[in-house]
Amino acid sequence: MARPSSLSAPASELVLKALRKAKTPMSAYALLEKLQKYGIKSAPIIYRALDVLVADGTAHKINELGQFVACDCTHNHRHALSVLTVCGDCHKVAELHDHAVIHQLEKLRAQGVPLKAHAVIELPITCQSCAA
Repeated sequence: MARPSSLSAPASELVLKALRKAKTPMSAYALLEKLQKYGIKSAPIIYRALDVLVADGTAHKINELGQFVACDCTHNHRHALSVLTVCGDCHKVAELHDHAVIHQLEKLRAQGVPLKAHAVIELPITCQSCAA
């Protein structure tokens, strides 16, 4: 028989809520620090929750930073490809919502390019604030 969880909500729900509230990308250990008060006591719980969220497309891993952000799509839709801009100076991340660009990139699958499910393309930029 499974032991009852001491978490106030499912770990993936807590992690997604924290990512949505965050103003910057978060590492797994920053999430752990923030969510310990809700009963999450170890990094593997955070990593499992992040794996679920990334696989679902509701969170994105920024490989350049080793951190995570919530998908900021406001509509309840799914897309197999996300394009994120990452400022090299302040690490601000923004998700592009130009569906023409996304659909053009998704055509790569039709050409036989084996993109992973919920693929993320990171564009290194200098944001307007840092460029000023």
